Amino acid sequence: MPKVSEIMSREVASLESKDTAASAAKKMVEGGFGCLLVTRKGSVVGIVTERDLVRKVLAKNEDPNKIKLEDIMSQPVITIGPSMQVGDASKLMSEKRIRRLPVIDDDLLVGIVTTTDIARYLARSKNYLDPLINALARQEPEEGPYR
Repeated sequence: MPKVSEIMSREVASLESKDTAASAAKKMVEGGFGCLLVTRKGSVVGIVTERDLVRKVLAKNEDPNKIKLEDIMSQPVITIGPSMQVGDASKLMSEKRIRRLPVIDDDLLVGIVTTTDIARYLARSKNYLDPLINALARQEPEEGPYR
């Protein structure tokens, strides 16, 4: 089983805790991100997902230009190191009922691993022959029976 560093996404969106939900939504849409990390003085202190924006802002009819990320972020953030095995990261996600794990190395954010990253790894390792894993990975094989 590979290390998290081999499958993680290295591009991670982040904003400061005092930024607004509107700025988070804009950054997520522009970058194609499903979440962003919330920082304070350079340290990761929370995470905001698309679901947070819907449930904690839109569904409550709050003004996204007035709501601060620190008021809607999930915390504490569970993080892992880049040398953690993918299987162990997957087990941690399952135990904690989370879909994303920021990857920290020497107190620096170096990436994020998601359930989709793990599904993509599994799809590749099975040569894209399992349509269920392909669906979870949101990926269609470039060649093969399911193209």
